[in-house]
This record gives sequence, structure tokens and C-alpha cells, in this order.
Amino acid sequence: MSFPGIAHRLISGISMAVLLFTALFCLPDIGVPFILAALAAIMALEFYQMLAAGGVPTFSRYGTIGVVALVGVTWWAGVTESGGADGSWDAVVLFLITIGIFLRQFPQKNNPHPLRTIGGTLFGVLYVGLLWNFLTKLLLFQRPVPPESSIYMPGRWLLLYALFAAKFSDIGAYLIGCKFGRHKLIPRISPGKSWEGVFGGIFTGTLSCVILTWCLSDVYRAFHITPLRAIPLGIFLCVCAIVGDLTESLFKRAANVKDSGGVIPGMGGLLDVLDSILFAVPGLYLYLRLVA
Repeated sequence: MSFPGIAHRLISGISMAVLLFTALFCLPDIGVPFILAALAAIMALEFYQMLAAGGVPTFSRYGTIGVVALVGVTWWAGVTESGGADGSWDAVVLFLITIGIFLRQFPQKNNPHPLRTIGGTLFGVLYVGLLWNFLTKLLLFQRPVPPESSIYMPGRWLLLYALFAAKFSDIGAYLIGCKFGRHKLIPRISPGKSWEGVFGGIFTGTLSCVILTWCLSDVYRAFHITPLRAIPLGIFLCVCAIVGDLTESLFKRAANVKDSGGVIPGMGGLLDVLDSILFAVPGLYLYLRLVA
């Protein structure tokens, strides 16, 4: 790819990450769930469009509503409980969504593929809704009480950390892969990705996490993240981001589409930009819950 093409792609990707962080970091608490729900809805619709292109019928509107409900209920529960959501409401919403999908299928008389319809719809809720909802939990993590005690929730600094790991990993993998890529990673899934790009992405993503932790040591020390711990954590998050990128590439390959959508110039759909974040954010959340 030519340098203007690379520059255009990078500008679009970085701009999207900056807009996402600015919106979620600077907005008052009341506006955050609406941004989260809107982005989740767009990604869910893009995913269901890919399934449709691949010949998989779904209840796309019902699935999208379920994704939005999952985000909204998790945020509401976390705010009312003055702390991070414990996951109990997630289970309730997922149960209701699952039962609702079955009930939606029962009246259909002329659907020759009910298993595909049920499975595709539920898979969209899990892939987009369940994974994206970890971002909601991350923003609610150790929320200050009372809310007026701080302009920014501590969880928003964690969002910055996840964005650094995912997007610098993407940028490093893309640039180094384009320049030095010789050994293909998984050609049947993504012909353009190389092992050189993978290791380059892990290096740049981890380095960005170490630098961020060092620059904001007082902030991340509260989460037991030090520059030394940022090395294994950064490697783990970068691997999660790469797996997320490969997963979406697999979906696009199976559906025979180039992009998940066309809302972002030079990048495709919103899911094309946030696919790595879908996996990096749960990785960071699990580290905070199980390790830190």
C-alpha cells in the first residue's frame, strides 16, 4: 500500500480512537451510557449485516435491542450500587434475551433454518454485547463515592490504558507488517497479516503501555499497575487485541465482504476499528479482577 493510503488509514483510525476517548473521558456521567449504547448498536447492526451477507438469517433488530439493553442495565446497576457492576444483572439480561430469541422464533412458519437464525442472533449479542459491555464495567471500576468527588471516574483512566494497548498494537502491526512482513500469519483468514507485524505490534503496544504507566504512575499505581508489571500486562493485552482483529477478519472472510461497513473513511465500519478493543478491554478487566 502506498504511503498516502497508509496515512489516510492511520489518520482515520487514530481520529476514531481520540474521539472515543474524548467522548467517554470528558462527558458527564449521564452522557456516557448513551455513547456506549449508540456505538454498540452500530457495531451490532454491522455484524448482523455481515451474517446476512454470509447467508445467515437473524433477528437483527431484536439482537441490537438486546445489545443496547445489556449496556444500559449494566451502567444503571453500577451507578445505583455506587461501584462496579458485579455481573448479576448481566446474567439476568442475557437470560431474558435468550428466552426472547426463542419466543421470537416460535411463530415463524416459513423459516427453513431456525437453528441458524437463533444461533446467529444470539452470537451477535455475545460477540458485540457481551464483549463491549466489559467497557461499561471498566468505566464503572472503582467509581468514586459520591460521584461529585471527582470530575473523572478512575475507570476512564483504565479505558485510556486499553486504548493505548489496542491501537498502538494495531498501528505497530500495520506499519511494521507493511514494511518488513515476509512470513504470513494465517493466509486463509487474513492474507495481509504477517508474523513480523504481530511481533512489531506487540512491541509497540507494550512499549506504549510502559510509557503511559511511567508518565501516570500515581494514577495506575492505585490499580497495582507499575511500569514493570506493564510489560507482561501489555503483552497480554496486545495478544488479545490481535486475536480480536483476526476474529473479525475471519468473519469478513466467511461473509465474503471487505469491510463491516462504510461509516469511517479509509477504515470501513465501526467494527473494523473497534474489533481489537472488543478483546483488549475484557483482558484488562479480568486482570484487574483476578490479578490486581
